[in-house]
Amino acid sequence: MAEGALFIVAEGIIGQLGNLALKELELLWGVKEELQKLEDTVSTIKAVILDAEEQQAQNHTIRNWLGRLKDALYEADDLLDDFSTEGLRREAMTRNKKAKEVRIFFSKSNQLAYGLKMGHKIKAIRERLYSIAKDREFHLEERRRETQVMDLMRETDYFVRAENVIGREHDKKVIIERLLDSNIEENVSVYSIVGLGGLGKTTLAQLVFNDEEIQKIFERKLWVCISDDFDVKIIVKKILECAKGKKLENLERNASINDLQKEIDGKRFLLVLDDVWNDDSEKWDRLKEILLAGARGSRILVTTRDEKVAESSKTIKTHRLKGLNDEDSWSLFKQKAFKKGREPENSKFKEIGMEIVSKCKGVPLAIKTIGSLLYSKKSEEEWLSFKNNEFSKINETNIQPILRLSYDHLPSHLKQCFAYCSLFPKDYRIEKGRLVKLWMAQGFIKPLGQNQCLEDAGYEYFMELLWRSFFQKDDENFWDKSPIFKIHDLMHDLAISVAGKESTTLGINVESICEKTHHVSFAFNLDPSKQIPISLFKASRIRTFLLPCQIWDSKMIWNKSTCDAFVSSFKFLRLLDLNRTSIRNVPHSIGKLKHLRYLNLSMNGYIKILPSSITRLQNLETLNLFCCEGLIELPKNISKLVNLRHLNIDECSSLTHMPRGFGQLTNLHSLTQYVLSTDSRCGGELKELHGLNQLRENLRIKNLRHGNGAELEYKARNLKEKQHLKGLALEWIEREVDVGYDEMSVEALEPNQNLNSLELIYYRGVKYPSWLSLLNNLVSLKLDSMKNIQDGLPLNQFPSLKTLVLSDIPSLEYVSLVSEGFKLPPLEFLDIFNCPNLKGWWKRRSDSIEEDEDAADKYSEISTITAKNHSLPSFTHLSNLTIFGCPKLSSMPLFPYLEKLDLSESNLRPLERTISMGMISTASQENPTAAAVAESTSSAPSYSSSTLAASFTPLSKLKSLHIFMIDGSDGHVLQSIQHLTALEDFCLFNYNGDGMELEWQGLRKLQYLSLIDHPKLASLPVGLQQATSLRHLEISSCPSLTTLPEWICEIISLQSLKIWNCPNLTSLPALTSLKTLQIRRCPILVESCKSQDWVARIENLGGALAPPKEEDPEQSETDEEYELKTRGFTKIFGRCSGSTSQ
Repeated sequence: MAEGALFIVAEGIIGQLGNLALKELELLWGVKEELQKLEDTVSTIKAVILDAEEQQAQNHTIRNWLGRLKDALYEADDLLDDFSTEGLRREAMTRNKKAKEVRIFFSKSNQLAYGLKMGHKIKAIRERLYSIAKDREFHLEERRRETQVMDLMRETDYFVRAENVIGREHDKKVIIERLLDSNIEENVSVYSIVGLGGLGKTTLAQLVFNDEEIQKIFERKLWVCISDDFDVKIIVKKILECAKGKKLENLERNASINDLQKEIDGKRFLLVLDDVWNDDSEKWDRLKEILLAGARGSRILVTTRDEKVAESSKTIKTHRLKGLNDEDSWSLFKQKAFKKGREPENSKFKEIGMEIVSKCKGVPLAIKTIGSLLYSKKSEEEWLSFKNNEFSKINETNIQPILRLSYDHLPSHLKQCFAYCSLFPKDYRIEKGRLVKLWMAQGFIKPLGQNQCLEDAGYEYFMELLWRSFFQKDDENFWDKSPIFKIHDLMHDLAISVAGKESTTLGINVESICEKTHHVSFAFNLDPSKQIPISLFKASRIRTFLLPCQIWDSKMIWNKSTCDAFVSSFKFLRLLDLNRTSIRNVPHSIGKLKHLRYLNLSMNGYIKILPSSITRLQNLETLNLFCCEGLIELPKNISKLVNLRHLNIDECSSLTHMPRGFGQLTNLHSLTQYVLSTDSRCGGELKELHGLNQLRENLRIKNLRHGNGAELEYKARNLKEKQHLKGLALEWIEREVDVGYDEMSVEALEPNQNLNSLELIYYRGVKYPSWLSLLNNLVSLKLDSMKNIQDGLPLNQFPSLKTLVLSDIPSLEYVSLVSEGFKLPPLEFLDIFNCPNLKGWWKRRSDSIEEDEDAADKYSEISTITAKNHSLPSFTHLSNLTIFGCPKLSSMPLFPYLEKLDLSESNLRPLERTISMGMISTASQENPTAAAVAESTSSAPSYSSSTLAASFTPLSKLKSLHIFMIDGSDGHVLQSIQHLTALEDFCLFNYNGDGMELEWQGLRKLQYLSLIDHPKLASLPVGLQQATSLRHLEISSCPSLTTLPEWICEIISLQSLKIWNCPNLTSLPALTSLKTLQIRRCPILVESCKSQDWVARIENLGGALAPPKEEDPEQSETDEEYELKTRGFTKIFGRCSGSTSQ
């Protein structure tokens, strides 16, 4: 077991015995004397535990003695937990003094019987502990207190930025040169980085992966961590998840392969396979065969410790990574060992440090770990003692002893927290908040002071382990916004080693479990095909049952008899994880797990109600019901869960109301949503939130009622006092008839000014809440379905705002109000959906001056770019802008660093003007005379070219442009597109012109072109042949198109062509450069292509040309999606709104 664990258990027992509530029960049940004796005995034992744990490795007798002691201390802990649980039950019952069960519970005979029973048990365990203590025949030094070795309040850099990675520039340069070598003939080739564990292979691969040159060359960059299990199906799924940027569930193998090939089809990709152990060349060949759909020049970069792995992957070149040199090693050590990385004036520190570093043999992980350890040692004597004693015993040929030494220097509370992480599979992604809750469930966390909550103490524990390199940040977290962490595989090996038999992870080849094991997890998806080993049921005192690898719809058999057997076997559980197990009915017997602190029932969509017995779990701290979509209601007596701190009911879409008495859960620290009943006669009211002032994280309040009558109820909610709350979503009833304005009632919902995220949904007021402008810490703001709002937002009141979403606000005319000294927030993401009356961005507070389509020079002084003594506003941080369904919007602000722009069913004239300003700016920098001509001929207002040239070029960074044209648009804007010289992706929907008057020669970087729903397009624009970088062309719903021109064959970069629903297209020229051809709903063209030899030679044929065995099994569904894409694009786009309260 982890060193220090027994010390913490003993400390916990003493803490329980000192509890005031427990002391009341001592008197009631007559066990005061026995409990006092128990406390004395445990205190005596605790004093020598630390020394015993240090000596056990060299002394077999001490190790056996600690084994006996461990069993007894855990039993004592369970017994006292029984005792305190009974006290909690007593406290809960006193709230209903008329109940019959209370009278029975407090009857004299019942109290006396329980007291006698507990007295015998306490005496027996006390005598057992006393006997073990007396049997000690060896000397142990007393250490009543453990010295804290680190200052947990440090808040310096925990993450080393790429530019601060030391000593790997040459390695990076060599690998990039090899990856970009154009002389390699293979479509997909493999390169390997080989080196010892801890050398920094993953870090080096990340440096390469994120390099700017790599970004430019490779169209798709994919990162997958492999570790022990080289299962091709799993790897394909991971690659596909990375490509799509989201988790995928229940994918059939063939569907996964087809989808992945579509993602990489004809694209030059870089795939990093990190931490590979497989040397089976057949598995490698199967994987590479799937990946051949990529374009020529695609690369796979493998990191591995084993040369055989590199050979079996048929690697073109192997880069053998070596340790850092002395200079780089010392630089890295300084970062960790000294405050702010500054070397101390005392040269002795460097002398000692250099000796220590030299023994690390240039291994970065060892250097960082030892440096972090020495950070807390402030004197020369401490450094010298460490070097001459513990460090002198290290074998220089193996890094593990160095890591173990760092572990040995952890305080006890961190030792057991780290050892507990052995329950996760290798390379498992760990979310910090979740891990802290798991630690809390086991009683590992102790606050440092009376005012510190368990969660904050747990976060400090986590950050301390992160600083010491026991954790590392996962930079390749694609689908989760919250920070995700991992454990280096060497550290994972260490965790397994120090946990010993205390924790067991069951693999697919079922292992036996020691009957004294306390923590169990499963490294596979637990379903009916997998058997739980019988030996598990012998481990009757397990405290953890964890399922970290479950997938959707596991179909685990969990009937009443199975559950009853489980509960009776594992009655000491602190943590029970049943996520994704397809449970339909949570059995009543679960209420017998009285020690339970953490219950995870998430993603079980069949659960409709929870048994009332669940309210007997008075120790429960975390109840996770996330995505239990069928759940209708929570237990009526949920208020009995007096220790509940975290309730996750997010995505419980069927939940109708919250139970009355919910406000008694005053220990709640997180509540994802509070659902008000639409029927005022049932369910808890909003006032239940009044006393829940410990709430933090994000809260959504659903089904708020409209009208002034709701004001009195809302005044009792006390949201302003919830100072720890990070995000708040206020959602009114959608279907309710508009019965009046909401201004009065919304004023009573004023939140605390510390709020970071706010959503207002279905609000029917005409004015914004007066408190909105006070929330100057907002980072994210979403306003949705507010039918009566007309005024713009006071954007200058939100100096930290990065994300703004305005959706379905039909009366809105201006985005923002402006005034003197107006300053825009640092917005990065701006989405505007379905605002049909939006006509401008800015409106003065003092008058009614409005922007006019032909008078953009009426802007007031807002930014540094002036024009005719006025100025244009500028979003200098904006990278993503979406405007959908805003046909009256007549102008645009400037956004010099915009990378992605989506314009749908909106006025395109503002885009044309903005591009024209860019033309003037560019021309004025290159040729003043040309600038004058541009100004005189441009349709944009006349701005000072010298002023624009001195600042920046609008849209000069734009990489992606998607336009969905309004019916009747003249397409004049297309003449301006040629000036977007950074454009890589252009998608044009619903164009009704018969030609495309577009000069293509300026679009040198264009790689993706989509022409969708162009009814009059009879031929491709001639100028398109000048787009010499074009790789992917999609043509959909162009009924007038009859043929493609021969000159398209001259675009030798073209690798992928997709043609959908062009019924009159008859033939294709011989496009021999194609890697992918997909045709659907083009019957004449399909018949023509089937007889063409050059078509048969294309590597990837899809749609109607695909061989029968490769035909998509979900063809009909694909066609439906296609219809949505081409004809119902509006519906798809309308759903794309960013959530601000995840």
